[in-house]
Amino acid sequence: MSLMDSATSAPRWERRKAERPAELLAAALDLFVEKGYAGTRLEDVAARANVSKGTLYLYFANKQDLFKAVVRENVVALIH
Repeated sequence: MSLMDSATSAPRWERRKAERPAELLAAALDLFVEKGYAGTRLEDVAARANVSKGTLYLYFANKQDLFKAVVRENVVALIH
């Protein structure tokens, strides 16, 4: 690989801070539907969203807060 190729190729990983909450909510919704609230673990949500569990905690304090955000994002919008 030449220097030019490495300069124009996409980085191995990149920060996508703006997209992260939506990705976490989508992963959580999928798992809440598949496994239910009690069967969904935050570790599973993080893995589904391809982030660390620590990253998930940057956006949501706990599973209850994550569930509330999923409901707000998906159910409340339908009601309005």
